[in-house]
Amino acid sequence: MDTFFSLVKLIGFLILILYLINLSLKYLNRYTSQQNAQLRILQKVAVSKSSSIGIVQILDRCYVMSFSEQQNQILKELTTEEAAQLLAQLSDPATPQAALDFSEWVGKAKSQLEKKRGKQK
Repeated sequence: MDTFFSLVKLIGFLILILYLINLSLKYLNRYTSQQNAQLRILQKVAVSKSSSIGIVQILDRCYVMSFSEQQNQILKELTTEEAAQLLAQLSDPATPQAALDFSEWVGKAKSQLEKKRGKQK
């Protein structure tokens, strides 16, 4: 009977400790999260384990940047037309760009295969 009460106490204190940890993390998150309206990462694609390429909006300009452990570098500044097109694509998720790009790639590959087959006959 003693071991049963010890086990119940252990589980109760474990739940209490987890709850207190959760509360403290929520409290600390208020002060550590940086919400900034002037800087937004619009898209980010991993290139390798430690580096990636992303599109960053700083104020009203958009930049293509490379991110790595050693340095962050601006690769290109997007024109206003390119930035407007990108922002329009991001705000309208009805037509995913990746699906369009993939279907175009498949169509090009299919036409190239047909041309090769036509030359072989």
